[in-house]
Parts: sequence; structure tokens; C-alpha cells
Amino acid sequence: MAITPIDTSVLLGLYQSRAGMAAAATAAPTKKLAPTAPWSTTLTPADSSAAVKSALAGRKFIDENGAKLDLAGASSDYRKLFALYQGLSVLGDVAARAQAKGLTSIERAQLERTFARGLGEISGFVNDVQLEQARLSQGEAAASVKTKLAVQKTRTEYITPPLTDSTSEPVAAFEGPVSFTMSVKKVNTMHDVAIDLAGMGGQPRTIGNVINYINQQLEAEGLETRILSHRIPGQPRQVTIAGKAVSLPPSSDQWALKVKAGTSESVNFSAPATAGAVYVAQQVGDPDPDRKSTTNDSRVEQQFLKFQTDTSTVPPPVQGAGESYWAEDRVFAKTLGPEVKTVHEQVVGPDGSVYMLADVTAATAGQEIKGQQDVALLKYDSAGKLIYARTLGAAGSATGMALSVSADGKIAIAGAVTGDLGGATDGALNSNGSTTFAKNTDSFVTLFDADGQELWTQRRGARQDDEASHVAFGADGTVYVAGRSRSAMQGAEVIGDWDGYVQAFRQDAATGKVQTLFTQSFGTTGADRTSGLVVDGTSIVTASVEQGRAVLRRFDVSGAAPALTATRDLGDLQGGELVGLALDGGEVVVAGTTANGFLTAGAVTRAHAGGTDAFAARLSAGLTPAAADKVAYYGGTGDDRATSLAVGGGKVWLGGAVGADLPGHDPVGTKDGFVASLDVATGAVDWSRRIGGKDGRAAPTAIAVDTGGASVLDRLGLPTGPLPLGDSERLTAVSSLRAGDKFTVKMGEGRQSTVTIEEKDTLDTLAQKIRRASGFQAKVTLNTAEGARTLKIEPLNPRMVIEIGPGTAGKDALDMLGITESVVRATNTVKGQEMPADGRAKIYGLGLPRDLNLSDVHQISHAVAEVAAAMGVVRSIYKDMVAAVTPKSTAEQIAAQSGKAPAYLTNQIANYQAALDRLTGGA
Repeated sequence: MAITPIDTSVLLGLYQSRAGMAAAATAAPTKKLAPTAPWSTTLTPADSSAAVKSALAGRKFIDENGAKLDLAGASSDYRKLFALYQGLSVLGDVAARAQAKGLTSIERAQLERTFARGLGEISGFVNDVQLEQARLSQGEAAASVKTKLAVQKTRTEYITPPLTDSTSEPVAAFEGPVSFTMSVKKVNTMHDVAIDLAGMGGQPRTIGNVINYINQQLEAEGLETRILSHRIPGQPRQVTIAGKAVSLPPSSDQWALKVKAGTSESVNFSAPATAGAVYVAQQVGDPDPDRKSTTNDSRVEQQFLKFQTDTSTVPPPVQGAGESYWAEDRVFAKTLGPEVKTVHEQVVGPDGSVYMLADVTAATAGQEIKGQQDVALLKYDSAGKLIYARTLGAAGSATGMALSVSADGKIAIAGAVTGDLGGATDGALNSNGSTTFAKNTDSFVTLFDADGQELWTQRRGARQDDEASHVAFGADGTVYVAGRSRSAMQGAEVIGDWDGYVQAFRQDAATGKVQTLFTQSFGTTGADRTSGLVVDGTSIVTASVEQGRAVLRRFDVSGAAPALTATRDLGDLQGGELVGLALDGGEVVVAGTTANGFLTAGAVTRAHAGGTDAFAARLSAGLTPAAADKVAYYGGTGDDRATSLAVGGGKVWLGGAVGADLPGHDPVGTKDGFVASLDVATGAVDWSRRIGGKDGRAAPTAIAVDTGGASVLDRLGLPTGPLPLGDSERLTAVSSLRAGDKFTVKMGEGRQSTVTIEEKDTLDTLAQKIRRASGFQAKVTLNTAEGARTLKIEPLNPRMVIEIGPGTAGKDALDMLGITESVVRATNTVKGQEMPADGRAKIYGLGLPRDLNLSDVHQISHAVAEVAAAMGVVRSIYKDMVAAVTPKSTAEQIAAQSGKAPAYLTNQIANYQAALDRLTGGA
């Protein structure tokens, strides 16, 4: 939610009004024209404290009978305005009280509840109040409203990262053997255009020469697709010297490649030689630079990296200009947005793209989120460019914990959620269905099609906390989930504290209904943690940490309920943990961290080095101990820790954190990460890197492997596979909107209509719904700018007024569409004033958001500012009402005495605004 900036016109207006009041006091009219406003009397801290105390005790915020008028026969509008102002004043005092230091959690909770009650009461009053001389709306008054949500049209261009800062010098990325194929489909014919820069002979490989050479090959095939150069302007630079910002000359312009697809042509890139690639998500930066727990000065960022793991057939990556913390074989390192809190999982899809599951705390890829934290599914191409983002749409908070991609490209994600989750199928014991347990987490699983469009979401929980931590696909499309719960899941029994559970879902092909096939708990009487899930034919295998021990279970799921067929205890992890489970070559692979160098996981092929080490074990899929079972440890003498597991090409890949020393690698920073490929059968380390980052800190959180994911295309910034130019147009796919979200449309004094978002809605279908809801009295247009479409609403004729209101709590569509609650009307200028074109009383928008809250320090400050702004609107209404009854001669006399704000004050306010802009970035 944006924080309200200070408008200099408000400060100037304040001066003018005070000057006017002073003049009025000097030359007061003999006849009193309006009752004295409540803000004419300055409230003392004791008054504010008493008002807060009364509100906390349950006293109503709005009291029309308590609003005093000192002018007989005055319009009842004044009483209503004064009652509203006093209610807002108390609401502001409650919010300000929440800023006090030393409040207990009980006091904070009471203030939050009281504020919410007061906001609801004021909103209800504003909705119902009828004024004779003005019209009042909760939202803002505007001539039109437009969605901030912009839906991308199908693109025709793809731009690579910058490759050079010179148009005349050879480009390093073009040097050496560079050959690839552009497969262009035109109508129904595929044209494979082989590009080999060796064909340029001795011509310098400048960006212009290379582009001309490629385009000659495309033209020879009769294709419209072309490669162009794209200029990236140099950016201003600043350095801080002796505490002062010093401006430097702008950086040099840079140049990238631009692929422009021809009309009715699709483009695919491939390379004759490929190498292995490992994708890494990591956290970098110091979480507490000043080492004070009372400050929030974290410098943590999330990054997305790619490494080429073999240079025997593909030339090694080239370090780009200005690349920091570069490590050998690194293809790219991209810093994710500040809204990305944690990356939990990464998976390479069948098309070579990379799927990432992250928690986000603010808008991501232009998509607003509803609650405090949401889950984002992010899809990247092999060059690291974001293809799309999908947000879950949780109204409260959600955490993404599991990600899986099927052979046919479907994507399943799972995790934990609190608050409303529109469009989800709920279970009977979900926490959100109970007032007592409403703050507890529920498990969820969502299935997307290959285009990233949601197919279904199931929310299944217990009364106490539960979470879905792992998800996997069966060959028949069944979605299996593993997690844990602190009380009984529907259809399962309680065993102990935290119990593990497995669950299965399948969509009926005939009816489309999603069936819950089974739910079964497992574990011990202690606090167990489920740590892995794989599907092996008609069986599933789970991994969990139970009373500190690593335990694997195998269930036969061919019947109506899972049947436990094998259990294997690998031993005490001695304070360690499991980080994953995989199936590779008919064997189960389990990985984690342990201080125990003698796990019962088969023969040791690489010894434990000391402290805690990462480990990986290959076991028989049936879990019966076998001679082929092997375990290998990885680390130095310090406390090394595994955080992630991936398998590929018969190798086991581990990501994690370095404790101190790491054999074969020098330190990079103070707290480094590592990525390593282990041959568990022999104990050999086939490939490894020690990774550093900002502030000397790096910690991988997820890895994914593609055995053929690296090629010469990486050097050029081009993706392997189809050029990703299109995305879904569904609103539920490109935003946090969920089926069932709503907003209201009301025309003038007519009946209020509700617009409900459906799963397949697009901007086009939404526009038609709004037209129908308005009785076809609203003009709804779709506009395109910079390749993105937005929706605009305005009255069809100047005498119509449109009220756009929010949906119910947790199902409000307006925020996600980027539309504010509004009264939309045309205006005319009458005697220098902007008045509604319908000829009726002036419309004032209170601009008081219905979702204000006191949940944290930022929201409290925002609430204080918004309430103060709403009080200013009430004062404006009063001022206009007084002006309307003030004789012209009196008004002219006051205006003459008050005059304009002096130049010194205007300049001073401008300086204040400049300082605020520097602090807030001009927001």
C-alpha cells in the first residue's frame, strides 16, 4: 500500500485558511453565517487520551447528537459533517496511540481491533449519509479511472542483456567458435537457418557486422524475422566522498541484440553443442550490519545464478564488464527484486525453462499482492529472462514450500496459507473456517497447466497448524502431497506433536471435479518434520526427521489407502536435517546435513571431515539395505550445511553453506556458499564452486540441474528453445485476482451491481461485465501503451455518475486491478469552480481506504496520514458551504486582507518538498 506524500498545496492552503481566519476575526461580519467548526478549538493531549480511552471502552465513533451547533436554524449538514470530523479525529488518535513506545501485545491488539471497528463505522456512515449541499463518497472523485494492472499483448521482440559498449570494436561474446540454429516457422513450414560466425572470415566481429551477417542468412530463406541492435543509454552515477554525494559522468551506452519476429513467424534457438548447467538461487548480503536487533537495516537480497558445468564441448562463459563476485563458469547472476523474500525451490521444465517458487512481500512483476506475504511462481528462460509470474492471491499470508513439474509441463506448487484464498476448494477442518483457529496455517496445493494458468487449488488443513512441504506427480497425473500437521487432518489420525501426512488428488476427466484419494498420517509421538517425497510407479517414498533421526518410508498407493511396505532408519543426524529426496536411475537419493559420520546408509565412499557436513546417499528404491547402497560426505573441518538437492546425469548435486575451510577452494568472503556435484558411488567430486556475494555473504537456497542447459547461446544472451513472446491474457493468471473476487458498480441513485471475477476473465470480458453492470451507461475502453493493455471507465454521458466500490474483505478485486474506490463523474467549470456536469451538488471524495490497519509501523504511519487527509476533506466541505452563504462584499473583504502566502513561505515549503522527494524517491 503506498504511503501518502505531503502535497505542498495542502501546506499553502493551510496558510491561506489561517490568514483568512485571522482576517475574518479582524473584520468579522455582524451576522454569524455558519456554526463554529470543531477544529476551531485546539484539542489538548488529555482530550485525545480521553477520546482513545472512550473508544477502547466501546464508545461509538460517530455521534450526531454529540455534535454541537451554535447557530440556530443551521443546516443539518453541519451536524453530520461535525460528527464525521469528530469520528475521524478519534480514529486518528487511536492510530497515533499505536505509535507509542512500550505498548504490550495485548494493548496493540486492542488498538488494532478498535481502529478496525471505527473505520467500519465511519465507512458505514459515509455510505448512508445524505447531505443537502454536498455529496460525499468514501472513495476519490475523478473524471475517469484506469486499471494500474496492465496486461501485456503478445510481444514481437526479445532483447538480450547488454553485450558491448562499443559499436566499432569486436565483441568478446562473438569470439571463438560461435554456431547455432534459428528455426523459424512461417505458416506451416519450418526454416532451419544455420548461423556460424566462422562464415564471416576475417571480418571483425563487431555487433553491427555480426547482425548484418545473421540477417543475410535470414533474408536468403525468405524470412521476415530480423536481428537488430538495441541501445541501452548510459546511466547517471554518484559516489559518496566524505559523506557528500558527488556526481560522475554517465556510464557508457551499451548495446544488446534485439530479435524481432516476423509477422506470423515463430522463432526457436538451438545449438549443436551443449553442456551441463546448474541454476542456483541464493541469498546474499548482511542481515544485520549494525548488529542491533532493534533496527531494521538488513541488506539481504535474493539472486538467480547459472553455471556451466562442462567446458569440453562448449567454450567457457565470458565475464562481463563490471560483473561483481564473479566465479569461474558463471553464465549470469541476476539480483531479484526487493519484494522477493526467499526462494524455496527451483525445477527445470521439459522445455528447458526454469521454474522458481518464492515468497514475496510486495508487488512482483507488476502484480500487486493482497496480504502481507504471497507465493509467486516465476518462470525464466535459459538466458535468465522472466517469462511470467503467477501469484497465489492469498488475502492473509502464504508460504510456498514445494514445486514440481510434470513431463507434459503441468506445474504443481504447495505450501501453507492463512486468511482467505478465493477459488480454492476447502476441507472440512480448515483453520480459516473457524474463528478460534483463524490465524493457524492450512496446507494448499495448486495445479497450473503448461501455460501457467491455474487449473485448481485445494486447501486441506487441520484446526491447528499444518503445511504441505512436498509435491510430486504420478504417471497418471495424480498429484501427491506430503507435509505435517499439529492436529488431525480430515481422514487421518493424531500420532504425536507434529505428524507427517501424505495425501493424493486426482481430477476426474469426465466431471472436472478434483477428488481427494486419501489422507494418511505417519510418524512418532514427537515433533516430526517431513523432508521429501518421490513417486516410484505405484509407490511413494517419504523422508522425514523424527526425534532427530533420518527415516524413509515406502507406501504402496495402488489401493484405496496407502499401505506401508518398508521403513528405513538411517540413524541419528546429531542436530542435522534432511534437505531433499529424489529418484535417479532406479535408486532413491537422500541428502542433508549431519555431524554423524557413520549413518547406516551403506558404504562410505567419501569420509566425514569434521563438524557438520553435507551428505548424499544412494539407496535401493525398495528401502531394503543392499550392497550397492553408498553414502558420501562433503565439507571441511567446520560446520558445513546442505540446503538443497538436485539430480541429473547420474550425479547428485548439493547446494549449501560453507562453515570454514572447503577442500580445493580458497575463501571468497566471510560466509560463503557452495555448489558441488558428487558421484556418490565413488565419492568423487566432479565439479564444485565456492560462491561469494555482497557483504561477503552467500547462501544457496535452491538448485536445479539441466544436463544440456548450457550452450554458446548463453554468451549471446539468447534462450534455448522457443522465443518466449506471449503470455496468458487471463486476469487470474497475470495478477493476484482469484475467481470470486468482486467489486461494485452503481449508477447515480440506481441499484448497486456486483462484478465478479471468473477464472477465464480477460480485460475484454471484464469490460463487458462492467458495461452490463452499469446498464450500459458507463464508457469502458481498452487502451494500449508500450505493448500493454489497460482498462478505462468513465461516464457514457456527462450527466451520469458512476460509483465504484470494493468487494468484501478478502475478496476485493479493486486493489488487484489497481483501481481506487471512486465516484466517476464529468465536470463543468461554474464561476471558477469545478462542478459535476449532472447539475447537482458537488461531489467530495473522502479518499479513506477501507483496508487501513495498524499491523506494523508503516501501516500505522500510513493510517495516520490517510485519516488526516480525510479530515482535510471535511474541512474543505465546510469551507465551501460557508463560502456559499457568505455575501460577496464580505468575501471580497476577507480575500483582500488575507492575500497570497508570502514568497519566503512558498520558497520554504518548496525546500521541504525537495527534501521529502530525496527521502522518498519522489513517491
